[in-house]
Amino acid sequence: MYKYILLVAFLPALALAQTPVRQCPNGPPLPPFVDINGCTSLPCEIRSASPIEALARGIVSPISTPTLTAYINIMLGGINIPFPMPDGLDDACRNGVASGTCPVSAGQTFDYTLRHGGMPLSITGVVVQVEVGLRAQNGQLVGCLQFDARILP
Repeated sequence: MYKYILLVAFLPALALAQTPVRQCPNGPPLPPFVDINGCTSLPCEIRSASPIEALARGIVSPISTPTLTAYINIMLGGINIPFPMPDGLDDACRNGVASGTCPVSAGQTFDYTLRHGGMPLSITGVVVQVEVGLRAQNGQLVGCLQFDARILP
């Protein structure tokens, strides 16, 4: 009985901890759990030059690949603005994927954590569309999601 009450009490908190995200066009299915800086409603607020931490649990790779490359793109008014990944952060196998995960097999489930130290952004006070993804060695998307963010000074 007490286990049931405890489970019921924690379920809403677990559901609220997720960031609402969208599947990328022509991308793989979304992972079952995503948290971006604790954001629970869109647009997420991201401060210029502040760290960004994102967690995706339960990514299922559609293909086998020896490497994974992380990327971030920002869309503002139909213009795609690549967001640089500093200091080797684009190597998702070394930075973000649980150790021992790479190479990745088709159908394999894994988690990814992005810890970006932040960088000054010249655009503030606007809402942008952010795309975060993982690409296989052949360029195919292994994981990808989109969300709206308000860039704060």
